[in-house]
Amino acid sequence: MSQTLRIGFLGAARTVTGSRHHITWGESSWLYDCGLYQGHRDEAEAVNRTFQFDPASLDGVVISHAHLDHTGNLPTLMAQGFDGPIDITAPSADLSRVMLPDSAHLMEKDVDHVNRHRNGKPARRALYNLADVTATLERFSTYRYDAAFSPFPGVTATYHDAGHILGSAMTTFEFHRNGRSFRLLMGGDLGRDSRKILRDPDVPKGPDALVLESTYGDRLHADEASTQATLVETVKRTVERGGRVVVPAFAVGRTQAVVLFLGRLMERGRIPRVPVFVDSPMSREATRIMANYPDLYDDETRAILRRGEHPFYFAGVRYVADVEESKSLNSVREAIIVSASGMCESGRILHHLKHSIDHPQDCLLLVGFQAQGTLGRRLLDGERRARILGVEYDVRCRVRFVPGLSAHADYRELLGFTGHLSRTCRQTFVVHGESPSAESFADKLRAHGFSRVEVPSQGDRFELV
Repeated sequence: MSQTLRIGFLGAARTVTGSRHHITWGESSWLYDCGLYQGHRDEAEAVNRTFQFDPASLDGVVISHAHLDHTGNLPTLMAQGFDGPIDITAPSADLSRVMLPDSAHLMEKDVDHVNRHRNGKPARRALYNLADVTATLERFSTYRYDAAFSPFPGVTATYHDAGHILGSAMTTFEFHRNGRSFRLLMGGDLGRDSRKILRDPDVPKGPDALVLESTYGDRLHADEASTQATLVETVKRTVERGGRVVVPAFAVGRTQAVVLFLGRLMERGRIPRVPVFVDSPMSREATRIMANYPDLYDDETRAILRRGEHPFYFAGVRYVADVEESKSLNSVREAIIVSASGMCESGRILHHLKHSIDHPQDCLLLVGFQAQGTLGRRLLDGERRARILGVEYDVRCRVRFVPGLSAHADYRELLGFTGHLSRTCRQTFVVHGESPSAESFADKLRAHGFSRVEVPSQGDRFELV
């Protein structure tokens, strides 16, 4: 092959946010994912506004899935001159049509709040607005799993079900030149074996190079029995004390998993039948979209539907409709409130947390990974003072963590799905994990027979062939 294939890791390198991988082959140049970096406001602002290339020079973007750490900076790319196609699965496109406008709305609210309290500092402006989002959505081209398409001349791409969230994909790129080919498998985020709701990941065979996540590359998830036991103890103890459980959860995937778990536990009498409020417009819409794709559910979830039941809609769960109803939850006790965002960085969860943070009878239940620098991570690490919506509070509520609900594979699951790829894979890159996790998982891959395993840092570039 006379053309040179290169990859640059411009996001989610030794961190779990802001996924952005730059691939060049001959004259073609594209991104795999264009996600928001989440963290401290000033740092995130600098990272998200800056691209290490001219956006107008890109020929296209290929998206792994709809989570904002993989799609949320697409409108910034558009605003800075990109005008090519954005390839995406149909379910991910449906979710993005809800999530990206919501992201723009939250940004504008956050900027308005900061500017009203800037104390002489220069005024901020939002990364992008609704017009940028509309322009982004118009660039979508949708594709099915296992149906090859050609994003660029001489390149064939195929999406494979990654089982992470609805529409999530691993992507094989096959490069053809002079009768020879090279296969690059881009991992995105990989789901879990036997996880409820969605099908298990479908990992293809035979790449020459592999890019793989490592969010939980140094950890094992609790089994389902332990996860249920923690949920049962948390809910029962909180309700018995007259408190409420506040659950920050990503709107797509995590919220639906939490609701399903709670519904099953109530049905079996393991936790009291208390009201479950899902307070996130995006969660409500994401749940509606997920209900439209039963063909992507696993056998157990389809069996629930065949019984005439529904995993997301049952007696006692209420999807909050508007701001006034959300405000009315401030005084609600002996209930469970599920709201976004999952790392307590923005959205309605901050208002609910504000009304529970200094109540010893209440519980903050964290059900997903909390990135460094986020409020969720600081509370998980035991911080006793927290700033919420500009006000300092003592942290008096209980803080519990249930890792078993994660949509990310742990290291054993990652190896189980991808271990067979060591036979053909000549280069492996470990991304989307904080440094200790990524390095630990890289060691496990080497011990499993993978050669040339790299843990790239931000900005590193490699020649593949």
